[in-house]
Amino acid sequence: MRLTLRTMLAYLDNILEPNDAEVLGSKISESEFASELVYRTLSSTRKANLNAPPLDGRGIGGDPNSVAEYLDNTLDETRIPGFEKVCLESDMFLSEVACCHSILSICIDQPVTVENEMRDRVLSMVEASLAKTQELAETESQPKSVLENLIEPKPAGVPEYIKKKAHPLWQATVIMTFLSLMMIIGLRAIGPFDNTHPWVGSMFGDPAESGNIDSAKNEKEQVDSTQDDQTLNVLPENIVQPIAVSEGLDITQTVAMPEVVTVEKTAAVFTTQESFAELLSDSQPLLRPSDGMVTRLVSGSSINVGEIVLGLEGFRPELLFNDGVKLTLVGATKVESSLIEKARLGLQVHHGKIVVQGSDNSDLKIRLLAGETEFDLDLNGAYAVAALESVPFQLANGQINRAVRLFCSQSVTVTGLEAVQQASEADPEGITVYTFFSGNTSMAQASSLPAWANGFESDSIMEQARTEFIDRLSDSDDLIESLQQVYEAHRLINVRRLAAYGLLELGIANAAVGLLDNRDYRALWYQDVRLLQEYYHRDMASRRLMEAALSSYSGDKTQQVLSFLSEYDDEQLLAGVADEMVQQLKSKVTVSRVITFERLKRITTKTLLYKPEEIPQRQTLPIREWEQLLSEGKLANANPNFVISLLSESN
Repeated sequence: MRLTLRTMLAYLDNILEPNDAEVLGSKISESEFASELVYRTLSSTRKANLNAPPLDGRGIGGDPNSVAEYLDNTLDETRIPGFEKVCLESDMFLSEVACCHSILSICIDQPVTVENEMRDRVLSMVEASLAKTQELAETESQPKSVLENLIEPKPAGVPEYIKKKAHPLWQATVIMTFLSLMMIIGLRAIGPFDNTHPWVGSMFGDPAESGNIDSAKNEKEQVDSTQDDQTLNVLPENIVQPIAVSEGLDITQTVAMPEVVTVEKTAAVFTTQESFAELLSDSQPLLRPSDGMVTRLVSGSSINVGEIVLGLEGFRPELLFNDGVKLTLVGATKVESSLIEKARLGLQVHHGKIVVQGSDNSDLKIRLLAGETEFDLDLNGAYAVAALESVPFQLANGQINRAVRLFCSQSVTVTGLEAVQQASEADPEGITVYTFFSGNTSMAQASSLPAWANGFESDSIMEQARTEFIDRLSDSDDLIESLQQVYEAHRLINVRRLAAYGLLELGIANAAVGLLDNRDYRALWYQDVRLLQEYYHRDMASRRLMEAALSSYSGDKTQQVLSFLSEYDDEQLLAGVADEMVQQLKSKVTVSRVITFERLKRITTKTLLYKPEEIPQRQTLPIREWEQLLSEGKLANANPNFVISLLSESN
């Protein structure tokens, strides 16, 4: 299959046969120009401020008919090169063609319904146009030369799918369904659907109740016969004999009401090495390290008190507690459970993000630990939600610290810190946010939970990548070997990126660092560098692995590049660190340029049109602008609280 603009769009919209898609994907990966075009196409369709071509456009690119004929493969072959050239030179036309192709791809699988109102409108417009043309032709005052130049309309024939209206039987079905629903709603408004309903109550009669009614009738007949018989003074046992009461005598007595039994929620009791939760679905991979080995859990796998679980970047595995509470691991997260008390579970978040959702059947008590930060949570009911993020970082003096942010709803009681006690006394509304870093504790208010706590953003490309990634791991016996095969050979870039993230969690950093040396992955380099920064500061083992992986690219500059991953205040930047960063933008090593540029961009929030994937010889002007910014003393932190910028919700 030839690699053209049309076939590339078909590949992106996933409408090719599997064999053709694999062949085309390999061609795109091998061609730098094709990879760049794919990147441009995907990015242009996401630009909200990109203009659209005018509806009355002219020319090979602006004419809507040309776009339609090209996508339908009916455009004259002599005009195709010119059309594709216009698309390659303009993001506006490229985005228009790509979006039209995506819409048509959806219509292939989903039937198109033409409303009767729209159909009648189209037919009336055709008839009006024909009538107007006929009127002009019959007008004697119209010069013949002008009439000859009129564009003769096509025959009045219109496509069958426009003429064809909905079948009467279908319309009758819709009307009957609507009337039935209205009747059901009306009956329900009168009363509940049981034997007490005034209209349809007889339909819900219980045979047992009917028997009781018959027996009651028999008893009544017996009572009546007994009352008629004056010689008998005996009444059935279930009949209450009226008693004459003298006037003024109060016989009102308090009737004892049945006691309402309240079911109290019992706190969960935890025991070491016993199961307290299970994995809900294996479509979100979860790993469990034990005895130096890492195994992947499947749906329904039990999690015992005292065990460690690992979540992978790009996924959200969910654990369901025995009492209905739900724990979600967001992205690259490591959580270790422990027994604090019989009724309190300890969750130590070594790194990453978690979300805890309460349950109606439980008042869960948890002790959360993140670095030196420790506090107790009591989740009261299903509306109790707590979300925590823990990010390790390093200051310029080499001290490893941790930025922690906790979000709590009103149904969560937090104890354990001075700022927490103050917040409890204030009884705030909405979401309470606690932030801890470098010995500082603060409390604020938010209207909602952070975006990462609610779920991933809708992205069809990443959804496809996650599905492909899980499919490749479903039949895997050797997790590391499977991840390496996916990283080296899979046709989708994002699937290979997920495999690199998985290898990083298993202690293999070469693949994640290698992402920064391949321009095909540049769209998410900012995310890759941030992930590597957090990984580097987790512990000494991860630091050694990161240094070994980076040294194969940057050589003797490894320590300098890794030092850029630390956090610096303005004085330290201007004392020489910023100068080293700007000089590293001229490096011949792509990995060094990417790490340096992404750190400068996060510090200053500027890009100055620098592209780390390009060689420094092509970056002369952007490098000069970085040097000028440095000479003016303006290369400083855009956010005074630069440590807070490490947390996701600050992005």
